[in-house]
Amino acid sequence: ACAWQAPVILGSVINGPGADFAPNLSIDGHLLFFSSVRPDGFGGADIYLSHRANPDDDFGWEPAVLLSADVNTATNDNAPLYLQSVEDGSANFYFNRGLNALQQADIYVAAVRRDGVTLGPAAPVNELNLPNVNDAAVTVLVNGKELMFWSTRAGGLGGADLWESTRQTIHNPWSPPVDLGAPLNSASDDLTPTLSFDGRTLIFASNRPGGSGGNDLWMSTRTRNGH
Repeated sequence: ACAWQAPVILGSVINGPGADFAPNLSIDGHLLFFSSVRPDGFGGADIYLSHRANPDDDFGWEPAVLLSADVNTATNDNAPLYLQSVEDGSANFYFNRGLNALQQADIYVAAVRRDGVTLGPAAPVNELNLPNVNDAAVTVLVNGKELMFWSTRAGGLGGADLWESTRQTIHNPWSPPVDLGAPLNSASDDLTPTLSFDGRTLIFASNRPGGSGGNDLWMSTRTRNGH
């Protein structure tokens, strides 16, 4: 693989005066969801959406628009994940909601059209959430049948671990989450998983020994059959 080039800022069309973070790019490259703290929001962090006509134009983004009150609230709403592929549109947008997304966030799901219009209020994904812990940063396989997130719930190897849930079809509830165990999880904090579109590469943050300091990005791969 080629080396990564130096990053460049996307400019004021995307970035506002406050914090802008947690980007999520749609599979076709036309949509960019992200979280932001800016004056026109509902309070705390809110989720915004920008479009571009040409997915190969890195700077072709239109001004970002705020998602409606079906998604955004006076609390922190962030870490968006748009499941574009096989969903029927009834539950295709996952995100975190909580008074403090680093401590006690819950996972929510909503229906969002490609133009950013919501089709009803978001609802908590009850089978994935536990009270008084942080359940956050969902990543979903493109077929909609495998999901990972990080949680501070009991039963892990460290303060925060990566957890996995599956379902038979996109209309079934998610299975009870299972800790992914070693070597993905460690006695340190393991956070913010992101699955590649083909499901074979997982990138996540961890403060385990061997990094450069604080949280670092780590990568794991698996073969096509999951081993």
